[in-house]
Amino acid sequence: MVHLTRLTVIFLFQFSQIFRIQASSDLKNVSSVLNDLLKSYDRHHRPTYGGEPDKVIVDIYVRSMSGISELDMEYSFDCFFRQRWTDTRLTYNQTSVMNYTSLPVSFQMFSKIWKPDTYFYNGRRSYIHSVPHVNRFFRIANDGTILYSQRLTIRASCVMDLRNLPLDAQHCTLLIGSFAYNSEETVYEWNNNSAVDLQNNLVMNQFSLIDASVGQRILMRDNRTRSIVYVVFAFRRHVGYFLLQLYIPCILIVFLSWVGLWLNREATNDRINLGVTTVLTLIFVIIEGKKDLPKVSYVTALDLFLAVCFIFVFSTLFEFALVHYYTKARTGDLNENMRDLEDYVIRNDKTNINERDEPNNDIHLLYRASVAGTSSTSSTTSGRMACRFWRNFHCKPAYSKFQGRALKNIFYANSESRIDVLARTLYPLAFFLFNFIYWPYYLYASRQQSKDVQI
Repeated sequence: MVHLTRLTVIFLFQFSQIFRIQASSDLKNVSSVLNDLLKSYDRHHRPTYGGEPDKVIVDIYVRSMSGISELDMEYSFDCFFRQRWTDTRLTYNQTSVMNYTSLPVSFQMFSKIWKPDTYFYNGRRSYIHSVPHVNRFFRIANDGTILYSQRLTIRASCVMDLRNLPLDAQHCTLLIGSFAYNSEETVYEWNNNSAVDLQNNLVMNQFSLIDASVGQRILMRDNRTRSIVYVVFAFRRHVGYFLLQLYIPCILIVFLSWVGLWLNREATNDRINLGVTTVLTLIFVIIEGKKDLPKVSYVTALDLFLAVCFIFVFSTLFEFALVHYYTKARTGDLNENMRDLEDYVIRNDKTNINERDEPNNDIHLLYRASVAGTSSTSSTTSGRMACRFWRNFHCKPAYSKFQGRALKNIFYANSESRIDVLARTLYPLAFFLFNFIYWPYYLYASRQQSKDVQI
């Protein structure tokens, strides 16, 4: 048994030595084959020089999408960028290199062969990853087909239309082609099996990637035709951030400004303070929310909504100015105007000719002659009609029965302006009508924008 075990060990040792020698011999054969391929190789000329154009097949595997910047009009993503082309000058016998269908070779050889001068037409600051080593490799197949793969972070320009911001959809294009060769020398095509593959569960903060469509075309550049391939990334913006940071706060500020419509018109300080506070707060929200957005020359959907909210908030302050001007003659808080109230006297309603339409038992607050003017019993019927019309249009005068009862019972009951009553209905109705038109319109425009793809 011991003798059999010893024979087995000796056999395995000898087999490993033989395999090592054979592998070393095969590696020498690989090096010999590669050296033979480069003996008469000229890397300064393309493989089919003087004949048909060389065909370069590309595909992209997108690993991640980083931020899309509206300020710089650009986007970036991390990917594996692969190119395939055929160089018949590099064909070799498969049996002479351990039956390898493709040879992994170092970049020392890669620098000695021809390769397409592929570049990104709309690229910006793209770079290849080099940690811990340069992330790239290439293989040579026995029929001369070369596979060149590299990990890139591509930052490219993207022309954005922000008219529907933040309900917008953007299309960002990446153009790939040759830098020097025209379409008669080099032709670019997508890999039919997998042109653009996306990483599963690809997540972005502000956008969601809807689709990635590919195509190829002939581009006229510098009076020469260039063969290019392109990929169009379709993005849709997430509206949640703008709803939480701008839309909902602005709507609540508009609602808050309407509180002043239910305050008494005599509460001047309260209504002025509320109006000014809501205006300043809305201005702060607008400035803070738009500081990171691009300064475009056209009106966006967000600009329109913020402008309408500001108009509603400011108009409530202006509305109180109208109420104060037209309906608050000689009025104010009772405690703050005691000196003015000394100019009033309490009389029975029968002695007041201008108030004959009121019940006889009501008590009114009348101006003295030195304050009220020259109102006399010789007023004409037309004068009384006009006075009654203006009272009904605006509100009951401050010297009516309400302040008279206030002095009698040490209780102040405020009057009410019909302008306020009308505004309580018109303001919410107009704002809700605006939202009813605004949201369907821009949602429809966003769907139309997502369909319009421009290269």
